[in-house]
Amino acid sequence: MEKEEFQKLMQKAGFKNKQELAVLLNLSYGSVNAWGSVKPYPRYLKSWFENYIKAKKYDEALSGRNLGLVRDEVGCDEPLKVKQELEKLRLENAKLREELEKFERYKEALRAIF
Repeated sequence: MEKEEFQKLMQKAGFKNKQELAVLLNLSYGSVNAWGSVKPYPRYLKSWFENYIKAKKYDEALSGRNLGLVRDEVGCDEPLKVKQELEKLRLENAKLREELEKFERYKEALRAIF
């Protein structure tokens, strides 16, 4: 693994710095900081990052994140558009419910007359 790939994976995984990664891995900051300069990156690191990223996405999906319910950290507009569309559908649904109730009242009134 090269430094650029390490930095991309760290960013994609949501780590702000090597200190956060060290804490999660239960390693000393010095050990993590030495990767890519004094020591090579561990062989397991790339697959660990990939699995961590997948697990994080899975957790976010289960909690409703990244499905348009919250804007993502990168500032992508797509989740915001989904959120806006969801709000439009909720409003339309409320209006349709009101109309349905209105027609149900008319129906009951007609039954009472005939």
